[in-house]
Amino acid sequence: MLNYRKYFYIIGALFIGCLFFYITYKTPLAGDDWGYALNGMSGNPFELAIGFYNSWSGRFFSELWGFLVAPHKEIWNIINPILFVIIFIAIYKLAHVKSKYVLVPLFILALILSVDDNLRMETYTWLMGTTYVIPLALSLIYFMIIEMMIFDTRSMKTHHIILTILSNIILFYIGLTMENIAAAMIIAVIIELIYAYFNHRDMMKYLFINLFSSIISFLIMRISPGSSARLLRDNAEWASLNIFEKLANGYPSFIDFTFLKNDYLILFLSLTVVLLIFHSRKKLPLLMQLSSIFVQVLAVITVFSFVFIKGDYNYLLDPNGLFNMIFWPIYTIDILALLFMCLEGKRRDKAIFFFTIAGTCNLVMMYSPIFGSRSSLYTVFFMIIVIALVIDEIKMSKSILAILLIISMGVIFDRANEYIFKYRLVGLRQNERLEIIEYYKDHPEVEEAWIPRFPIYTIHGGDVEPGDTYHFETFKDYYGLPQSADKIIFYYMEDE
Repeated sequence: MLNYRKYFYIIGALFIGCLFFYITYKTPLAGDDWGYALNGMSGNPFELAIGFYNSWSGRFFSELWGFLVAPHKEIWNIINPILFVIIFIAIYKLAHVKSKYVLVPLFILALILSVDDNLRMETYTWLMGTTYVIPLALSLIYFMIIEMMIFDTRSMKTHHIILTILSNIILFYIGLTMENIAAAMIIAVIIELIYAYFNHRDMMKYLFINLFSSIISFLIMRISPGSSARLLRDNAEWASLNIFEKLANGYPSFIDFTFLKNDYLILFLSLTVVLLIFHSRKKLPLLMQLSSIFVQVLAVITVFSFVFIKGDYNYLLDPNGLFNMIFWPIYTIDILALLFMCLEGKRRDKAIFFFTIAGTCNLVMMYSPIFGSRSSLYTVFFMIIVIALVIDEIKMSKSILAILLIISMGVIFDRANEYIFKYRLVGLRQNERLEIIEYYKDHPEVEEAWIPRFPIYTIHGGDVEPGDTYHFETFKDYYGLPQSADKIIFYYMEDE
């Protein structure tokens, strides 16, 4: 029976593949996708990516993705679910599951499906949001490669050249995609070098090459003409601040997108940590046990305070509030201390490593003029690895195990049902919109085009707001509407 349970994660991988294929298939191109599709259809994708490197951003491979794939949505329909299958399997493998063969995959699934709505819309079902997902998948593959090189000496001797080349290609690609994951990978390699110095010095020469690849690609992105021009063009006021003002400006967003917006992540993390405290109570002083449980319970109460605090203002969810600015660093230190004191060996090292990298991805964003939900994707998913590592280590009674299984399956069922419901509505609305667009194309004499909006909290950028000239123009050109862009009105249906 145990041998069969070891392969339960395959069912989870198939489930997430099918679900993500459905929601991807139902989601149309939206927002920036229209512009990338138009450009990709009319020009050479590689030349366009080079042009954008020089004029818009240094994210060469992210821009190239848009120009290559946006004109061919059917490719995205296949790649997007495959990426999430890879991510799911990689998290499971990195967790090095040795006992909770059913619970850990269910925990991973529940956490992937329970992310904040804005994070879901901006990364799960937005073609240009996939530019954040690709480096996530590649970073997890890289960590699997490094683990293999360090701990599987037979594979290292046989395949070291292939693995070294592959790891450097991955790091170079990541360095030209997104700033925060690129910077976090540099930090990750430095930590790996320190670890290798004390434990596996034969690995240091390979890791130094990794570090070189990461730094070079990151510098190529950061010194690009487009990156500098974009900063001065869109964020001149932010650029004029000194370093301390920039960090102070970004700190509330760090609190918001790392903790407050991730209610289910904090719930599962705190629940796991409390179980770890009981599991390791002989190692911990009673006062530390009680204070840590208090901190973890308070964290859950805070992120779910919207349940019992109604109204326009909720002080517990205010990222600018003094409580949150003080509490969440305490919460972080508490978890780090518990990971260090309660875990042992490789599992402790990995948990602290991924916890550190998770925090780094969002800490880097404090030094950025724009900190959106999609930027926190890496923090959320690296934290899922930490939870998986810890939950597999905890010895628990059958009753506790049953409760956790019920909780995780309940979250999965609820979230999956919501995904199917929402994206079924998206598909129906898109078909309705296409019929309306065909009418306006057949009747160019009609001056105003009224387009129904997508249901709220479904897709990112599917509707265009007044004043957004660029997206009005690209929407009109992508769908071939004869009406002028300033005569296109997006409106809510009466029942919404």
